[in-house]
Amino acid sequence: MSTLLSDLRYALRVIRMQPGPSIVVGLTLALGLGINAMVFGMMDGLLLRPYPFRDYQRLVVLWDTPEGGSDRDAVAPANFLDWRRQAERVGGLVAWEDWSVTLTDRGEPERVRGFRVSPGFFELIGVAPTIGRPFTPDEEQPGNDRRVVISDGFWKRRFGSNPSVVGTQLLFDGVAYTVVGVAPPSLQFPMASDVWAPLAFPPARGADRTSRTLTVMGKLADGASLSDARAEMRVIARRLEQLYPEANRGRSVSIRTLSTAFVEGAAFVGILQAGAGLVLLAACFNLAGVLLARSMDRRRELAVRIALGASPMRVVRQLVTETVVLSLLASGVAIVCAYAGLGVLRSSVPAEVARHIEGWNNVRLGGALVLLIPVLAIAVGLLVALFPALAASRSTSPASLREGDRGTVGSASALRGRHALVVAEIAFALALLIAAGLTVQSGSRLVNQPGGFDARRLLMLEVTLPEQRYRGPDERRQFVSALTARLEAIPGVERAAVANILPAAGWSPEAASLVEDDLVRQNAGQDVLKDATRWPRAGYRSVSPDFFTAMRIPVVAGREFSTLDREGGRPVAIVSASFAKRFWPGRDAVGERLRLSEPARDWVTVVGVAGDVAMYNWWDGIDYLAVYVPLRQAPPSGVLHAVVRTRGEPASVTGAVREAFREVDPALPLDRARTMQQAIAESTLGLRYLATLMAICGGIALFLAIIGIYALMAYTFAQRTHEFGVRLALGGTVSDIMRLTLRRAAALTAAGIGIGVPIAWMLGRAMAGALRGVVSADATTFVVVAAALAVVSLLSAYLPARRALRLDPAAVLRR
Repeated sequence: MSTLLSDLRYALRVIRMQPGPSIVVGLTLALGLGINAMVFGMMDGLLLRPYPFRDYQRLVVLWDTPEGGSDRDAVAPANFLDWRRQAERVGGLVAWEDWSVTLTDRGEPERVRGFRVSPGFFELIGVAPTIGRPFTPDEEQPGNDRRVVISDGFWKRRFGSNPSVVGTQLLFDGVAYTVVGVAPPSLQFPMASDVWAPLAFPPARGADRTSRTLTVMGKLADGASLSDARAEMRVIARRLEQLYPEANRGRSVSIRTLSTAFVEGAAFVGILQAGAGLVLLAACFNLAGVLLARSMDRRRELAVRIALGASPMRVVRQLVTETVVLSLLASGVAIVCAYAGLGVLRSSVPAEVARHIEGWNNVRLGGALVLLIPVLAIAVGLLVALFPALAASRSTSPASLREGDRGTVGSASALRGRHALVVAEIAFALALLIAAGLTVQSGSRLVNQPGGFDARRLLMLEVTLPEQRYRGPDERRQFVSALTARLEAIPGVERAAVANILPAAGWSPEAASLVEDDLVRQNAGQDVLKDATRWPRAGYRSVSPDFFTAMRIPVVAGREFSTLDREGGRPVAIVSASFAKRFWPGRDAVGERLRLSEPARDWVTVVGVAGDVAMYNWWDGIDYLAVYVPLRQAPPSGVLHAVVRTRGEPASVTGAVREAFREVDPALPLDRARTMQQAIAESTLGLRYLATLMAICGGIALFLAIIGIYALMAYTFAQRTHEFGVRLALGGTVSDIMRLTLRRAAALTAAGIGIGVPIAWMLGRAMAGALRGVVSADATTFVVVAAALAVVSLLSAYLPARRALRLDPAAVLRR
């Protein structure tokens, strides 16, 4: 211990006496650790522990999966009830379905996000209400299900934190519900829910095997593994297929853990983790290069220590101790930087967006991470310092003590080691800069380039039609007709339209579509026509006649919808240009026919081809396949989106638009009213954050590469001062020596770029796969970034060379 304390005191004294190299080492390591600590905090909150549930590692989600279709299809009520009765490896099965309702008895009508859940839901996740109770098994019975548990936020917002809220009646969609409990502040599952009601099954619905609307969750039984549960559920699925072949033919069950079932940020965090890891590697190589140069400069000191009796391993331990002390100091700076960075990140995300990101409230630098960073810093310090320390201990010799020893560049192995470290720094910097460039370029292209429509002066609104009052298609058609007429009567409104979905709305409904081609005609009446799971899928849009005019989406062939495209008329559709190009390549799509599964319809005739429209759902990838149908022929239920094109600023007519909705139906709340540009900004927020953070990683890597090259060249010139003086005295010129030395820098840069390009290509491919259709490898980005890095590298080598060559040959020789 006394030796260790002596080493620590000596290390602190060296740091104080040589602050420049110590600051470079500490800053290098702090940057690498800080960015990784930030990503660790995001990973911990978004991926590892997104839910505050007890035993959440054993919670699993089950889906009904059709053969060849999605592996996360919803479950029919009758199948869920059979699963619950027969499953043993997965216990406590519960189900839930969307129950977004309108609260109408307390001030302004308010749209509330809610879910119907099976009794046992709160017990399964291990979360008990802070006030009141959860649901009881008897509340699963029809007629006894008019109960509700409200969220903590809803309780504070609507009841002012009144502790006597239990027993209060709330009117949801005109039906009275009794409050039986208040959930804790940490619970907003699933999907930022504000209210939960019991899920009941009337006899007819309990026997339904075709209406797949449920999400099912359970917990692995004691001693059961995920593979055991999957095997058991496959057996149950085959049994149900034999008993009910019409509804369950070709269907199975997929199971995922809860931590991977709903978390959509894995690609986002994975890309950031790759970037942060490369930054840390670049920092390690930079740190090793600085330590190697520093230890070579201290060869005379180390030779004295060995001459006085110190063993080479004693010298190694001293050098490693100094690095570990610097690592610990750097870890403190890294923790502060990571804490501040995560704070800025969390505060910059709008609350309305953050509440829909599972685990966002858990994104922080927890106690475990605070302890992990110093441990990681020590490990990095030990690994990085070992090679320079060993090299220094082996290179010391009695010659280092000679008074006339002029100093050389160091041993050949040490010099090669420094060259290899600089090459690695350049390679990693290039990979990160290219990845950052691809992300920034793709994000800018998605956000700023035309999305297939004119987003300026567009006001978009969202409203949900209550099922009780808008049960039939005629009621929904009348509502849309009255609303569009009232909106277009507002002064300042140029055109109004209604659709089932709009760009940047946060999701994109799809329908299976079957194109009538020769194969379909030959198999008419066969399985290919009956089994929609085998049909290709495309975006499904139900729009009013003026939709394309209001959005300014060009119709490149055929015609737009008109008021004549109504119920009872010939079924028609408009397809996107990408759809037409894929299914009718080289020929006119107008006049062709296709069939849609949602809603189930007869053959429809294509009457137009519209330009491709970006939906800005970048996390799902970019896919321009879309089919538009007239809203009067297929009036959607549930959520409707209205879009208003104004002559001036949209804010000037927002109040009048709200009043128009009240005139059409005073009981309908407007969920959201925002401009299209605001919606696009919110929808692409994650991509812009990814681009910014990747740019930061690339900038740090570039900074480290510049430091590495500059330090190498400065060290090289300092060690070769005597040699350069002799060359100049013997007739050499400054330009000759400059070419000689810059040739080495150019060779190192070329080697780094040659190694970095394949790394960047692999990273770009991984990003393109994770963000399907958003990020694409661009040769221009590779060339521009590589050229810029080469220029910066040579410039960072030229500056110390120019300063070092301002010397007097006579003075050098006298010295």
